[in-house]
This record gives sequence, C-alpha cells and structure tokens, in this order.
Amino acid sequence: MTFLPANNKLEAVVRISNLTNSGPEILGPGSKEHKSVLTNLAIGLGVRFSQDLTKHELAAHLAASLGKTWLPEYESVGQTITLKGLNLLLEAATEATTNKGDESNKNTSASFSDELNGIANVVTANTPLVMDGMACVQEMKNLEDANWKQVQWQGFYFEMKAINALTSELGGGRQKLFNTSFDYVRNYIWDLKTHSSENESGTSTSNCILNDSRAIELASDKSGVGFVILSGKPTYDREFTKWHKAFRGGGVEEPVRTLKSAFSPESLEIFFIPDGSRLRRAVTLKEMSVIAQGKNSNGKPRPPKYGIDLRRATGSDLQVFSHSFT
Repeated sequence: MTFLPANNKLEAVVRISNLTNSGPEILGPGSKEHKSVLTNLAIGLGVRFSQDLTKHELAAHLAASLGKTWLPEYESVGQTITLKGLNLLLEAATEATTNKGDESNKNTSASFSDELNGIANVVTANTPLVMDGMACVQEMKNLEDANWKQVQWQGFYFEMKAINALTSELGGGRQKLFNTSFDYVRNYIWDLKTHSSENESGTSTSNCILNDSRAIELASDKSGVGFVILSGKPTYDREFTKWHKAFRGGGVEEPVRTLKSAFSPESLEIFFIPDGSRLRRAVTLKEMSVIAQGKNSNGKPRPPKYGIDLRRATGSDLQVFSHSFT
C-alpha cells in the first residue's frame, strides 16, 4: 500500500496516535501539537527515551531510532514541529508497525451498515453549518493544510474537517488505490465531494464530478465504492476573490473568474456503487456519466472522470443516506 502523507497537522497527529492506539489527539493554540503525540508514539513503538528531552530533541531521537534523518526544516519556533516533520515521523512509524506486523493499525471488520452509519453520523456532526471563505482558508493555512491555496476552498475545507473527524473517531484514513487518492478507506472505499446547488447566475445544477473513471471502475469491481456528497448554496463575491488571490501570493492582475466567498450546507447524501454491474447500469440510466477532462498543462490528455446526476440518482438504490441541514 502506498503511503500518503497527511494533508494537515491535525490529520498527522491523529494518524500517529492511531498507529499505537494512544487515544484521540487535538492541537493546542496556534495549531501546535502536544508533546504527548511523541511520547505516546515512542512508548507504543518501544523506543526508549529520556523525559528530559525537549519536543524537538524527542522528535529527532524518534526519527533516528526509526532510521530517518531529522532536518532543521522540520522544526519551527516555540518548540513546534512542522507538517513535514510530522509526516516524516508518520511515514517512519507506519513502516515500523507494518514491518513488525502490528495489528493495532489495522481496521476491525464491521458490516457495511455499521460503517455507513458511523461515517454518516461523524460527517453530519462535523460539517460546519456556516462556511466563511476567509475564515476557512485562514484555518487551513494555520493547520499547514496542503490545499489551503486552492480556489475551490469549500471542497477541500469540507474534506479536511470530515477526514480528520473520521480518522480520529473511526480509524482508517486516506489511501492511494489504483493510482488514485481516495479520501477515506476503512473496510470500504469512500470519497468526499462538495456540490454547489446553483452556479454564479443562480441556475440550479445537479451534476457532481467524482473521481478518475478507471479508479472508480476498479474500486467498484473490488468491493464497491461510496461517495459522501455535501450540497450547498454558494455566495460569489469579487472582493473575496481579490483577497484570496493576494492571500495566496498571486499577482496584481484582475482575477479571471469570481470565487465563492461563502458556502451554506443544505444536504448531505451518501451514494454507494456495490459492483461493476451496477456502475454500468447507472451509466445506462444516466444516473452517472463519463466526463472528459481536457488536457494537462503539458498538453497530454487528462483521464476522464465519472460524474453523478444528483437528480436522477436521488431516490434510487444507489442512495444509502440523506440528511438535510435546512
């Protein structure tokens, strides 16, 4: 299984804690990780250490014990560890627990309904009812989230909040399967998406773009694949667009398109494709379709993706959960 680094510091400390069943972890003021993340990891892996070590010293000691080199770029002021440093320890500890056959990192079997109910409850409870663009982007930046500069911030913010909560409360986490990164894998494969119920002109929209078509086909043939889709009403604002461009270090040129300045969740739907046969039938019924993605910056064609028509799929056997926030 390919290792995927954590996208933000909270995801990193949660995944590190899960490796040794050390209990839930949170970040302190200023997105600062607690020293207990490292002491619990050392204890769980059987790495001997002195309580007199500072957090930076303990991190370097752990890295060396796990065969890694600790660099100055992994440290920040105030005895803080950067996301790069946490990911170094996460990858090294993942390798260590995998190599010695540690079962603490493996998911326990559960029925589909148990996993679905758990995901539905956690995501519903941790979906912010109000998403202000400035506040969300700043929160992502403070957590050193890898996607804080993305213009479609609402989707990445929802993923960050949901994945961190799911990993903390249920275990599991992001995995790369079939050369595609899926947001959450436990006993089944799931991906999280955000759908704007209307466009900038106020016209209703129902088509939501999903993942790489080949990856979805392979996943559906393997064990089925589910999609957790948050639909909401966006607010478009030119001044926010200018702020976002400046905040992420863009140039002074006028932005080409207007970004969403806020996103108000309306509903959460979960759809599950149990096998390849049902996927092909969904295409025949126009519940889903294959969508061309144009070309990459190097001129090479991008692989097509599947899209789901929420109007057609809602109420079908593909829909396994629905919740209204309004």
